[in-house]
Amino acid sequence: MDGSEEPDRTGWFFDWPPVGGRGSCSGFTLLEMAMVLLILGLLLGGMLGPLSQRQEVNRRQEGEALLREVHDTLMGFVMTHGYFPCPDGDGDGREDRKDMGCDGSMVIAGDVFLGQLPHVTLGVGRMDPWNNRLRYAVDAAFVDGGTSPLPPFSGKDRGRIAVTNGIDQTPVVVVSHGGNGLGAVNAVNLLQGPATSLSERENSDRDARFVLDEYREDPEHAFDDLLTWISPNLLALRMTQVGKPLR
Repeated sequence: MDGSEEPDRTGWFFDWPPVGGRGSCSGFTLLEMAMVLLILGLLLGGMLGPLSQRQEVNRRQEGEALLREVHDTLMGFVMTHGYFPCPDGDGDGREDRKDMGCDGSMVIAGDVFLGQLPHVTLGVGRMDPWNNRLRYAVDAAFVDGGTSPLPPFSGKDRGRIAVTNGIDQTPVVVVSHGGNGLGAVNAVNLLQGPATSLSERENSDRDARFVLDEYREDPEHAFDDLLTWISPNLLALRMTQVGKPLR
């Protein structure tokens, strides 16, 4: 090839489109990329909402199962010992028993002891599904190891604890403060934020009245607490069945 001949420009090396032009191999524009990202965001957002809701449903089911286990374990404890355990007041998971009764520092209005569930004493899980301790209240007349058998469940002897929308009189109640954790004690024995709704405040204050309410997410009226208690009639039946009649 002499200098007068033009080089062949039809090969692969010279086949690219001009800079800035739109050939057949051009990529997405910024606008197209933005549209794709927007669509992906909407799709992911639509999937994450139901997933989060399902996770909360699963945790509540786990919490309900835990409270059923706690209920049955408390029943087994009182059938064996003739009295209920005292609450845990210092965070070690063991009942704080003094002589035949409970440590007086845990007493609240109406001769009821209040603290955390003594999970070590009972041999049950330490935390609820949201990694908070379970609140535990018990009537003083039902923890006295020196007066077993238990009271005859007449009048106030059926228990000084009341659960609105649940039971008028019970000797024992256990509370999980649910997913928002308001009013709960966490894994390192620190108090979570205070409850905001009236019903949840009732379950986190220091009196012998508790509330069972409908599940609500509205911040001003939120309620996601889970509760269990011991029926005096069932307790009387079980104690009789194990040969420990009531006084």
